[in-house]
Amino acid sequence: MRTALCAGLSAAVFLGMTGSGAFGVVRWSVRQMLVMYSFTWAGLTIGLIPAGRLFSVYAREWREGVDRSEYDIPRRYRVFLYVVVILMGFAAFLLAT
Repeated sequence: MRTALCAGLSAAVFLGMTGSGAFGVVRWSVRQMLVMYSFTWAGLTIGLIPAGRLFSVYAREWREGVDRSEYDIPRRYRVFLYVVVILMGFAAFLLAT
């Protein structure tokens, strides 16, 4: 269910970004919006790599029935994610202009 939700959300964001470029909502073209979308996804994927083992532990615990009210993600993982996504956004901006 969550996988389908994430895939649907990704498709909606993709269509929204490229549609806004196609219909002139933003001053960028469809190609430029596609570059922004793909670089942002790549940045998100790279940024989540360090937290992979932690997510595996949380997934195993979830399958075993452990109920957590909060999932503690260390600050260094969050900072790495934010920095990588922002840098990829800047790289996409430079490439798209």
